[in-house]
Amino acid sequence: MEHALTQPVLSLALGKPRVAAIVSMGEQAIPMLFEGGKWRSIAVPAQLQVTASDLESSRIYFGRDDRPRIMGARRVDGQTRQLYLRFRAGQWKVEKAEIGRLAGDPPAAMWGLLGHADPEVVCKLGDKCIIKRLTGWQMMDAGDSALRVDLQGKEAFAIGRGSVAILDGLKWRDVTSGAKVEVPRGVWGDGKEFWISDGAQGGAKLWHGKDGSWESFPCPVSEPGALWGSGPADVWLAGGEGLAHYDGTTWVRVAGVEGPLAEVFGREGEVWAAGVTGAWLVKPTSAP
Repeated sequence: MEHALTQPVLSLALGKPRVAAIVSMGEQAIPMLFEGGKWRSIAVPAQLQVTASDLESSRIYFGRDDRPRIMGARRVDGQTRQLYLRFRAGQWKVEKAEIGRLAGDPPAAMWGLLGHADPEVVCKLGDKCIIKRLTGWQMMDAGDSALRVDLQGKEAFAIGRGSVAILDGLKWRDVTSGAKVEVPRGVWGDGKEFWISDGAQGGAKLWHGKDGSWESFPCPVSEPGALWGSGPADVWLAGGEGLAHYDGTTWVRVAGVEGPLAEVFGREGEVWAAGVTGAWLVKPTSAP
């Protein structure tokens, strides 16, 4: 394994084969890009009037063209407005064409998911969501709560204050029926089997759902965060002590990875985790 970045990471995204991050450096929050074995700053220019506070509350992604995007909110003259930037030709640019009518009024924060696989989800609080599939765009209501959206395989999941939902056509369908999830932090699922991390006040736990039934287990890490998996026998969890791995039978803490960590993503041959202690790269040969 490798401690790939030592500065605190606020948001992480995997491209093909690049990696992007929003990194906290003192009072600054700076986007960075990892390619060719090196990290470099890709800072947002001052003329775009995007503050460190704006970046701290936003997420970074890769689009299908393998270029980074930043999506979230920014404060302009005391008003919360949508934030959507695309990095191309060596600089960040406001990219209104990619978000269609969401670029206009009313002003509001944006949330959702961008990536290489179907679907991409781009939402504006209190307005609409654009569900971007390779077969075309569709619209649905966004609702009044910003959700964390993650893609696991071909399934898009939305994590709210007390529930986890899967994108089913043009609606979010709750998958937590039968599980008393209090504070969901992350989800992995394939539509039939699910793991949900729960930062419940009475003690962190993991929920496992399969065939319509749920079980809860003690969490292998405190302050559990995001989950990612390549399948039911290869699931990873970020948390307070670092990273844990499930091999289909048991959860084991990954030695040598230090927390607290909040995010974890994977691609063929690599698992990346990130948080307060920076970014960590785990290769398959170092998996438990």
